[in-house]
Amino acid sequence: MLPLALKSAVYALRYMTWLAHENNVITHQMKTSKFSGQAKVLFISDIHSRRLSNSLLKRLPNDIDAVLIGGDLTEGGVPIEQTTRTIKLLSSLAPCYYVFGNNDREVGEERLTSMLESNHVNILTNKSLLHPSIPMQIVGIDDAYTGTVDMNKAFEAVQSDLFTIFMSHSPLYFSKLDSHPQVDLAVAGHHHGGQIRFLKWGLRDLGDFKRKGLRYELISNGYGTTALPFRLGAESEVHVIEIQGKK
Repeated sequence: MLPLALKSAVYALRYMTWLAHENNVITHQMKTSKFSGQAKVLFISDIHSRRLSNSLLKRLPNDIDAVLIGGDLTEGGVPIEQTTRTIKLLSSLAPCYYVFGNNDREVGEERLTSMLESNHVNILTNKSLLHPSIPMQIVGIDDAYTGTVDMNKAFEAVQSDLFTIFMSHSPLYFSKLDSHPQVDLAVAGHHHGGQIRFLKWGLRDLGDFKRKGLRYELISNGYGTTALPFRLGAESEVHVIEIQGKK
């Protein structure tokens, strides 16, 4: 009986490891009247120590307009060379926009910032930036647990007539967005969808994409894992948001 139990445990661990390394691309659609044509935005969060897979890139559309990196790009112990490779791959797709997560500064804020800036990644720490070719602006805030989030500063240059994306590592500040009705899409990660779930039970809710008043909200399960390299019931995922503008 013991060998059978051991075999079952080994199988379960292998299965959860396999789930943690899936390359699921989830596509969402939304509409806007703020620009004409179509835009495609890639959102990826919570990479942690996971290596970005070439097979993932092959599954993505070849006309991505912006890459949003929702924090926890790395964590303590991850070589900067690995994170640099990840950034170079993502930067090859489209202009990149990044917000800090709660684990990113473990590798050294100055070191990480220097690498990101040298690879032309736009760091959004309580600020907004215009997209270079689409009438769209991306607003980003610092990690919610630093105590340095400044929503007023983040939105001070935002134009109300442009399509607006709000990005934070944690969805904690989504509740503040009713004071910023210009936001059309809010994206975050952090919770990993609970990472390991048993039936419907998990430490965190599963990620989802939903309409909330005038905006859409996306909370991702994330791409990597933390603490344990396993997943169960909360698939790893990246997201392509297709934004259909006016005809």
